[in-house]
Amino acid sequence: MNRKRGWRSGVGLLLGLLVAAGPALAGGLDDFKLTRAIPADSMLVVQCRDHTGRAFVNEQFKRVWAAVEKQGFERDVKRLLRGLIKQSEGDVEAFDEQWQQVSDLAATVTWSQLAEREFALAMKLGMPTGVDFVLLLMPPADQVGKDFDGLVSLLQSLAGLAPEGTLALASAGEGEVVLHRLSLAGQIPPISLTLARQKDVLLVGFGSSLVEQSLALLRGESQTAGATLASTERFKQALGRLPAPTDSYFFMDLNKWMGQTRGFIQVAVQATTPPPTTEPAVEAAVSPLGFLPKLIDEVDIFDYVACVASTDGMQTTKTELAVLREDAQARILYKLLYGGGPVREPLKFIPKEATAVSIHGGLDLGATYKALLGFVEREVPDGKSLLAMWQAKQDEIGFNLDADLFSWLGGGLAKFSASGRTSYTPDWLFLLGVKDEAKANALLDKITQLASDKGQEQQIMFGEPREPGLAGFKVFSHPMLAMFLGQPVFGVKSGQLFVGSNERVLLSSLKTAAGEQENFSKSERFAQEGLPLGENVTSFSFEDLTKFGDELGQALSMISAVQMFLPAELQKDPTITTALSVATKVGRVVKNLDFYRSSCEVTTFDGKVSLTKGITHYQEPPKKVPESAPADKPIEGDTGAKALGEPKADKAKE
Repeated sequence: MNRKRGWRSGVGLLLGLLVAAGPALAGGLDDFKLTRAIPADSMLVVQCRDHTGRAFVNEQFKRVWAAVEKQGFERDVKRLLRGLIKQSEGDVEAFDEQWQQVSDLAATVTWSQLAEREFALAMKLGMPTGVDFVLLLMPPADQVGKDFDGLVSLLQSLAGLAPEGTLALASAGEGEVVLHRLSLAGQIPPISLTLARQKDVLLVGFGSSLVEQSLALLRGESQTAGATLASTERFKQALGRLPAPTDSYFFMDLNKWMGQTRGFIQVAVQATTPPPTTEPAVEAAVSPLGFLPKLIDEVDIFDYVACVASTDGMQTTKTELAVLREDAQARILYKLLYGGGPVREPLKFIPKEATAVSIHGGLDLGATYKALLGFVEREVPDGKSLLAMWQAKQDEIGFNLDADLFSWLGGGLAKFSASGRTSYTPDWLFLLGVKDEAKANALLDKITQLASDKGQEQQIMFGEPREPGLAGFKVFSHPMLAMFLGQPVFGVKSGQLFVGSNERVLLSSLKTAAGEQENFSKSERFAQEGLPLGENVTSFSFEDLTKFGDELGQALSMISAVQMFLPAELQKDPTITTALSVATKVGRVVKNLDFYRSSCEVTTFDGKVSLTKGITHYQEPPKKVPESAPADKPIEGDTGAKALGEPKADKAKE
């Protein structure tokens, strides 16, 4: 790749890592070379490696990267920053000079290949920095030195832009073993950013303990048992319950993470606790944050989460598990996520012709709401008074959240879409489980009447469906919204609240539930590319992605039309114009995500472990006419000769 283009996305490093972090075919944890450098203290780790199994996906992401470079996102960033500096009457000429300096240095780094061979990220919570992290990168072997030198020059340049005396840059080593540390001058304890090279591995880190441990592991200085995360029993237990991590893995020790979070919360509670009083008649003061440790308990339901994935040519598979704590069922978050139980008859209302399906069970909003009210009353200072105020406000507006809504919601929800009148206006339908149809209809009647009374001047209307099989449903219409929404239809039947794009899709769903037509289990695409549902399903999704890139690109490209409806002063605002320009350009980029074919995920839950299996299929992209690069408006003060990522030409050559 031309290194002059290396910075041209403006987010080169981020996208480069995301591209490189995709799963790839390998042979197990031993094939991950950077595992040896992940310290045992790590609470979160994600690691990925490249291999021949991802050859097809790599080629496709090269097209995506080329499209990113073609858009010139860095010009939008420069235009935004320059406009803001000009508005604040800052030194625009100094900004132009600094921008070009950083641009020239950034162009010496091949950002898209920094993690081409392998990538690892490890994090932990802890004092004094709050968060420590290390980012380990393995570029192509012949680019390690060049990329590291470019990163060092960039770090030195950025440090030089800071006010004198605020930053201190220390360096040590030479050749293939070098370390640079940028710290806040005079800070105790020191807070620093580390950039290091250990032979063919580049390290970027923040904090101290995790960085030092990782460097010691890379140097082979820490060989004690349990020094690496991979040698710990919890990590072995988690990965041992999954297929071999043949291309990437993720592990998060939520027990450790939440334990450290409690430590931070306790410090905050102590800091906000008033000093004790010697007056015997005065009640001891408490911290207004004193309820936070108990709130952490209510959301602390997971022991750890782990995931592995593997790509083999035209498909990627993944397996993910979340192991719950023994006391999880008593917590509020458990009631929210799992209180409703598994999905019953998940495909009952989904017609065979659906192209995208999403189904979720487990939710119990009513039980969660009541548990939250109980928590506020018990644990929050003046909780009873707050609840009384909440009840008074509900009485004032004539709507009780529990009695009028949560009392009839069944917990499950689903949605699907299918081919509509045009390729960009699909039919869609949302379904919410209902356990009391009378209460649900009462609320709908109340909302419909209120909207009719208040919306007469806005021409809001509710009518009856034309289809005889939809008696009792309502059709919403509005002249101005018709071009975007059509005429949505809604109502309650068969234990479900339906909201659909039109009568056609709703009638199809009802006929499917009645057995008059085949459901989604008979879809040929699902049969060929999906996963079996099995028992205890809490979540299921399947999506046809053959038009994903094109449809998303079209939607983003239309955002620029918003500018015509903005006030004149906002149309010239640099932030808004930049955002609209970026959205349009992103639309051009995502059109290249045309190599996806379908995706499917199934999640099951046995009361202690949530297990998700997923599969993504790819396809050969359709042949397209290459797009030309967008013509950016010239930036005031810019010669137009160089954009960010294009170093100035040598004067002798000029």
